[in-house]
Amino acid sequence: MPLLITFVAVVGVHSQVGPPDNRREQQRLDTERKIEAERELRMRQMRELDTRMKAMNQPDRSVPATPTIDKETSERIRLARRVEAADFNRYSEFLNTGKTGIFKLFPDYDCVTKDVVRTDGDCKNFVFASSSFSFRSGGYIHPYYHDFGFNHGEIYSNAFFSQGILASLGDMPIESVTPTHEGLKFIFDFQPASDPDGARKSAARLKDGIESGGFNYSSHFLPVENATYVLRSIAYDIANALPAVTETTSMSELRFHTLARDKRADVIILFRIVRKGPDGSLTIVWKELDRKEAPKIKFSKGDKFVDFKPDLAQSQH
Repeated sequence: MPLLITFVAVVGVHSQVGPPDNRREQQRLDTERKIEAERELRMRQMRELDTRMKAMNQPDRSVPATPTIDKETSERIRLARRVEAADFNRYSEFLNTGKTGIFKLFPDYDCVTKDVVRTDGDCKNFVFASSSFSFRSGGYIHPYYHDFGFNHGEIYSNAFFSQGILASLGDMPIESVTPTHEGLKFIFDFQPASDPDGARKSAARLKDGIESGGFNYSSHFLPVENATYVLRSIAYDIANALPAVTETTSMSELRFHTLARDKRADVIILFRIVRKGPDGSLTIVWKELDRKEAPKIKFSKGDKFVDFKPDLAQSQH
């Protein structure tokens, strides 16, 4: 997916919630107004970046037109994202405990490509900009900067210059899971890498899956309704000073420059899939268990600034 749609709207976590009383309804409306303002800002940033990239006029930097969301589409997205009142009410007490949220994640089937936005087949009910989520930022985000995404029926965590670790704890009430749960030991004990080679080796192992203490830890899984999961999302920062952007700057280096606009951090999230909708969506309730400053990876002198993944799987989403 091209860099130029990096700044797709980040939307507040509770924007999809349908509160049961007038006070909560007003809060929801206020949140949606804020969301719309944020969306307008980020779409403007996309257009500005589009202009800058086209001005560089290099053959390997062909840029598609920036997506345009009209009012009708924006309203359809807003309504689709709204969480069922029954799900909100069911977890209302949990949601008042702090650092929690509930939202809907929609499947992507590579509906948006460089040249076209598909609306046929599996993409008929595609909900734009609603398939990738950032717990670090508290909303939907471009796939390059997600904590996890939903593509072709699979949950994955493989964003640019990030490492995701996912594990299922089974059908266990999310309210009863504590940081001392045996399934979280590997998650808490995992040591982030400090160089590209170490990060590359960890990414390769997690792509295949790691068995530890009776649990499987991986960067992807098939979601199951009424199952509880844990995620550690390590959004690395770069320790090196980046060279200034010029006409010869590679697309890979440009992506590293955009990290400054992302909220980099190392977070541990507990979440539960409480509903699979007829439209393929997943309703997810979650709680943040831990947050640390983003660890940094340092490139050796002469190394190219490239992602450490064994393959660029995130470019397919």
